[in-house]
Amino acid sequence: MSHETSQGTISASDLNAELIETPKGSIKIYPRCGPGSFSGLKLDVGIGNFSHYSSIIQKLEVFEKVASAKDGRVALALKEENSVVGYLACWYPDGAERWSKLGELMYEMGAVEVSRNFRHVNVAQKMISLILADDFFEDKIAYMNGFSWHWDLDGSGLNMAEYRKMMMHLLKGHGFQEYYTNEPNIALREENIFMARIGSRVSAEQQQRFRNLRFGIVDRD
Repeated sequence: MSHETSQGTISASDLNAELIETPKGSIKIYPRCGPGSFSGLKLDVGIGNFSHYSSIIQKLEVFEKVASAKDGRVALALKEENSVVGYLACWYPDGAERWSKLGELMYEMGAVEVSRNFRHVNVAQKMISLILADDFFEDKIAYMNGFSWHWDLDGSGLNMAEYRKMMMHLLKGHGFQEYYTNEPNIALREENIFMARIGSRVSAEQQQRFRNLRFGIVDRD
């Protein structure tokens, strides 16, 4: 894996990659893969379409699109250098979404998944930890929408309540908290969850605007 910058090609080994040893072998986590990093990769067979579950991202081209967007971030977990066994993709909210009303203050942890073949070995936790280590997040309110219709209940063997609890436990370990909101998609089902991490440099005024927006109140500058 490599990508181009004004200084030339940077190898993946220079991107703060971290090797983790698991019962299923060595997995290397790349916390930020730039545009052009995804050629030659393949998705592990545990990421894809199943009878009651479909991965949010199923094509490498989507990673390229996210990485090419302003401040877009893609973290990857690779087995044997080219097999993607986990990913975390982050972006600014779409202009049609409520959270975009706060401009670039809000930043979505939009898609996280670990292959069915590599779960329960802390891959997701390590990806989140490494991506949040970037000082960039101290000026942001990073958030994640937990929509229950995206959850792999069959693959996890969990019910809705157990899966929700698992998500909360995972994110709370990285400074996220559950916040109540009447945002329509979150409010659609009671098991849905909205979690956010407020960066250390987010001002009291910005936090107040966030509190208001959670219930549809848009503060004008």
